[in-house]
Amino acid sequence: MNKSRQELRQTMSRLDASITMLHVSHPSDADFFQSTECIFSDVLAQSCEEDSDWLLGTIDWICTRHGMPYPAN
Repeated sequence: MNKSRQELRQTMSRLDASITMLHVSHPSDADFFQSTECIFSDVLAQSCEEDSDWLLGTIDWICTRHGMPYPAN
């Protein structure tokens, strides 16, 4: 079931807030990026097609904010 944009915003806000803790729990860069990629993919799977561009922009913003080297695809 697709989440509303408000629900997606809340999910992305929680994810943004937890990036530092994710990096602590996954100190290896490869493990960290794999874990965040899975999270981003899961969130994208819960969005409707109309929200995908907005959501990819939000993911890109989070990656940039935290200095994560890969952009949203």
